Amino acid sequence: MGTAACFINRAHPPFFMPLLTRDVEPLWIARYDYEPLWHLPPHAHDDYFQIILIVSGTGEAIIGPERRPFGAGQMLFLRPRLVHSLTAGPDESVRTLDTKFLLHRTNLRTACRRLASFHPSVDEKIVALLETIHAGARCHGPCSNELCQTLLAQLLLRLLDEALAGAGARAPKPLPPPLPATHVSTEDVLAQRLERYLREHCAQPIDQQTLSAALHYSYRHLHNVWLKHHRESPLQALWHYRVDRATQLIRYSDYELKRIAELTGFASVHHFTRVFTRIAGTSPARWRDRERDGVRQDIAIRPGFINTALTIQTPPTPAKN
Repeated sequence: MGTAACFINRAHPPFFMPLLTRDVEPLWIARYDYEPLWHLPPHAHDDYFQIILIVSGTGEAIIGPERRPFGAGQMLFLRPRLVHSLTAGPDESVRTLDTKFLLHRTNLRTACRRLASFHPSVDEKIVALLETIHAGARCHGPCSNELCQTLLAQLLLRLLDEALAGAGARAPKPLPPPLPATHVSTEDVLAQRLERYLREHCAQPIDQQTLSAALHYSYRHLHNVWLKHHRESPLQALWHYRVDRATQLIRYSDYELKRIAELTGFASVHHFTRVFTRIAGTSPARWRDRERDGVRQDIAIRPGFINTALTIQTPPTPAKN
């Protein structure tokens, strides 16, 4: 049955079937940083939607008639013709991931127009999809457009699924018949627990004794269970999780590399550089330079799309009394 098998015996929302990636057309994406008190004046878009993910920093947005303070981990979902503006706070830069897109299917447009314009929290999978769209668009590969279309379709379906689940939670419904019991092995659960522990504690000193004490199994048993799901040992995987954490800090913070090494569990910046280069294929300094080159750089996913720059890069002059 393929990927559709998970939808058996479910009532499909009207926008879902048949949803093809050509119904979703990404136009543009950018990593954009607003310096303190930079201002995006009130404006609206005639035909396309826009998502602005606040990665870090604080400020205030005006969305239609509402004023909304915003902070890291929140998101604006802006439908066509919705007037909006954004002002960075006075103390720090606001870092964003910003994308614009068209929806060609009428019922999908209608469903997305009903989504909340302000999301006070965003699932990490939504964030990962946006970051992957940005990375795919920057590489300009032969299938970049199709990749961005597919990922954006996934993102919208996740948002719509969350909205429908939330509506369902508010409206009491008859209990569904119980699902048949599924068997999940103890080893599968243990491997998931181990992975979660490594990800959540990767910045801390971890060795065999630490893992054994935290998970209440011998390290030998943990090692054997882990290798049934992965190609390397838990302690080797730990370095990958540390590098993943470091790339996020390099991308979205102003910390020096020495401080990032400390925050991600490396003994020294030299050790950090050596491991990062081995895993990422380039040094952390070069990786940071590449990321900074991409800040405020428009990436047109649809050829010919021109993004109009509206940001006022100096704070508004106070009115005289």
